Amino acid sequence: MNKSTKISVAVITYNQQDTIRQTLDSILMQKGDFDLEIVIGEDCSTDNTRAICEEFVHSFTRSSVHSLVLLPSQKNLGIMANFARVMQACTGDYVGICAGDDYWCDEYKLQKQLDYFISHPEVGVISTSGYKLLVKSNTLVPYAIAPFKPIADGNIKPFYFSPDYKGGVYAMPLSLLIKRDLLQYVDFDEFIRRGFPVEDYPMQAILSQHTKWGHINDLCVVYRVYKESATFISFDHPKYMQYYRGLAEIRRYLNGLFPDDACFSEEDIQEQLFYKEFLLYLHNLEYKKAKELVRNASFLPVLQEGDGGRLKQAKRFTKTWLHFIAAHYVKELKYKKELIRRT
Repeated sequence: MNKSTKISVAVITYNQQDTIRQTLDSILMQKGDFDLEIVIGEDCSTDNTRAICEEFVHSFTRSSVHSLVLLPSQKNLGIMANFARVMQACTGDYVGICAGDDYWCDEYKLQKQLDYFISHPEVGVISTSGYKLLVKSNTLVPYAIAPFKPIADGNIKPFYFSPDYKGGVYAMPLSLLIKRDLLQYVDFDEFIRRGFPVEDYPMQAILSQHTKWGHINDLCVVYRVYKESATFISFDHPKYMQYYRGLAEIRRYLNGLFPDDACFSEEDIQEQLFYKEFLLYLHNLEYKKAKELVRNASFLPVLQEGDGGRLKQAKRFTKTWLHFIAAHYVKELKYKKELIRRT
């Protein structure tokens, strides 16, 4: 590698005035034999985030950084559209990602990944290990971000395209370095049109079809975890069902792109959505709504044609009010343990 090698780092930020400075500093401290481009998508923040980003642009335009580009917005675009425009604006040979509330802690992160590419030319994406920062207790937990079990042969396709897929991503985006030519397979505009609630899951699933992945076991990045980081597993979030319907749409999209690897049928998807809605009613102790949902689902062919395990369980839970109450407390205990584990 030499200075003709260019790395772009995509940064998306919104209302992160307390963290964006550390994010950008951690990228600018990177050392190695490459030119660096930082592309910042500032999504119409209502605090001082934009002013801080503008300060960085003015301060570092003539530094050793190849370029620092700020993409401001006159209206809030949302995570997906903001991420898409930033990724599309990157011009480097490789693309890294770091959100405005995360940061890198190893000044040779990018150089280590470039060196890995040299020794493993068949690899197109490289992750690293990292810390989870529990903001509430200000605790750094090492080796606490995905991938927890890096796949030795680099074929991560089975992670996403298997009936055993349980959700989530193979690797946390802030650790990745991606060969930019592979992004031609990722249609970010289609992600926006379809209203996907997340960008990392479909992007990584698609990339898994086109290249091998590598991993460096060094602690290079820090992922902040707020209480709100568990928002979308929270039953109390107003967009709970919208989020899971969006995940279902992602799976349908992947089924269409890669029909030979489709591992979830429409019946599977419908059953998952049914059960997510049922769990919402169970959490809120809405017995009548849960009972009605089960009654209507009993006549849906897509649920009858599957193994019907979740429908049978829901019928059992709604047999009587006492059954419903008992199921509620059992599920709540598991749910609270999961929230604690994640935060």
